[in-house]
Amino acid sequence: MAPFAPVLIAAAHGSREARAQKETDRLLTEIRALRPGLRVESAFFDIHGPTVDEAVAALRGAPAIVVPLLLGAGFHFTEDLPALLGPARAAKPLAPHPLLTEALTYRLEEAEARTGYPADAVVLAAAGSRRPGGNDGCYAVARHLSAALNVRRRGPVPVRPTLLCAGREEGRSLARTVRDLRAEGRTRIAVVPYLMAPGRFSDHLAAEAERAGCVCTAHPLGAQVAMVRLVLARFDACARLATVGDPADV
Repeated sequence: MAPFAPVLIAAAHGSREARAQKETDRLLTEIRALRPGLRVESAFFDIHGPTVDEAVAALRGAPAIVVPLLLGAGFHFTEDLPALLGPARAAKPLAPHPLLTEALTYRLEEAEARTGYPADAVVLAAAGSRRPGGNDGCYAVARHLSAALNVRRRGPVPVRPTLLCAGREEGRSLARTVRDLRAEGRTRIAVVPYLMAPGRFSDHLAAEAERAGCVCTAHPLGAQVAMVRLVLARFDACARLATVGDPADV
């Protein structure tokens, strides 16, 4: 660990949905409970305040590490964050990471337990990014989740990413992805939202999954234990660096 006690600034996307704000608050509460000696502050890229630069300025020079509560290297990470950091350091986005795979597996199995239908295929449904390389993390996570499920279930469980707001070449509807999986002989298809918190996207996914005849739709990642540990893992990895580095190296 670095020879100082930096403040963790958890930087969320921001949402007009009260449900999303509440879930972010819960995540920060769980982080504080797991690491009671750590000062944890919040910041937002959009909609809410304080912004990242305001949260950093409020520390009046105290060392800080910004952990972006983002699942990919989209616009907020590649463009907004570097301009807002000031003297603070930035950790990597949350994906990919084994703890994220664990969190998605938990949400899938939680949904399967509610409905009683084990899935034989999964659609990993993300909002997506139009930035070049912004969806690479989602693709990697889909591969990791499929590999983890193959081991747990002793057989192949394909995981197909669906990017709802990506560019023309990458974007595809959930219904089309479900049709493709059915054409491969998959009959029990689950939808796992690749989202941090509930809101407009998760509602849209649940409705579309029901229309497509999917057996279950999981909850967004939210404030579960694996996500708490993941945020702290990103913070700790950045704190171990002796000097400021590229976020991609943290």
